Amino acid sequence: MLIYWLLFAYPAILALTAPAQVDPHGQRSAGQKLAALGFVVFYTLLSALREEVGGDWINYIVIYEDIQLDNFTYALTSTDPLYGLSNWISAQFGLGIYLVNGICGLALVWGVVSATAKLREPWLAITMAVPYLLIVVGLGYVRQGAAIGMLLLAISTFERGRFWRTVFLLVMAVGFHSTAVMVFPLFAWAVSRRHMFLAIFFVILIVGAYFVVVVPRIDQFDAGYIQAEYDSGGATTRVLMSAIPAVLLLLRWRQFGEQLRSSSVWVSMGIASIIAFAALAVSPSSTAVDRAALFFSPVQMVVFGEFQALTNLSTRAPLIYRSALIALAAFVQVVWLVFATNAPFWVPYQSLFSAGPQF
Repeated sequence: MLIYWLLFAYPAILALTAPAQVDPHGQRSAGQKLAALGFVVFYTLLSALREEVGGDWINYIVIYEDIQLDNFTYALTSTDPLYGLSNWISAQFGLGIYLVNGICGLALVWGVVSATAKLREPWLAITMAVPYLLIVVGLGYVRQGAAIGMLLLAISTFERGRFWRTVFLLVMAVGFHSTAVMVFPLFAWAVSRRHMFLAIFFVILIVGAYFVVVVPRIDQFDAGYIQAEYDSGGATTRVLMSAIPAVLLLLRWRQFGEQLRSSSVWVSMGIASIIAFAALAVSPSSTAVDRAALFFSPVQMVVFGEFQALTNLSTRAPLIYRSALIALAAFVQVVWLVFATNAPFWVPYQSLFSAGPQF
């Protein structure tokens, strides 16, 4: 478990010591960029080198071994295409599931670091991302974690006004996990506020992605989650973790929207988080809602990164509220790693090189 706390301590210490960004579109210092790169490398290695860590570990091993024995076309069609491609490439080099996990981990952490870069307190946002988004989702639901990383990169490029790159990254997200298409409408609203023609194009893209990617898998999704009426233990808690900060975001959206071009996307994500929580009461499968809500969980970190602006707290004593928020994030991590029903799938952390020693 120690390595998880080292991962947590990295951004937490920087959150306590780094000054808030007054200009969200300003350039970060060389030291901050180096620290961000170090965090990306740390998490990528943590993800790539793990052994039998994560609730779906066996399922991903089965996918890898299946693709390993077949050809390139099968790799692209037997599962989500980019995830299948990652497996096929790794199999060609004999690197097993480890390269696949490294690619997916890199996609997620790169997205987290990029999307938080323009927030007032990026390290505080990253600290909140560690317990759930990076540890639970990133090391447990690998394909979906990679897709969320691509979505966060899309938000980052949208923030910089690079529309076509945003579209490309959204397509990449669907390539890792087909259900990522449900996030497309959040971007359509944001685009429509500036470019109506591009918004129309975006709607066409959404419809096309739905019929090309989602429709062929509806039967599989329906049988797996809806008809089976699967229920996830702790689904209510996980969805509520996003719904609560989403309420704060929506109550103070004007203050939040003053500095970010991507504010509409984040506000839409907040609305979706609240809808997901309400859907738990009527859905026959809490698992279906739980997995869909993962795409909206980054709202947790953006509220942490903009907490001072959203609450209008005094900037004279930032150490007080920063410490309180870090303590809250630490509490969340303790709950997941110690008390969660599925914690034994994550704890202790085992690596490829530590069949004996455990961390």
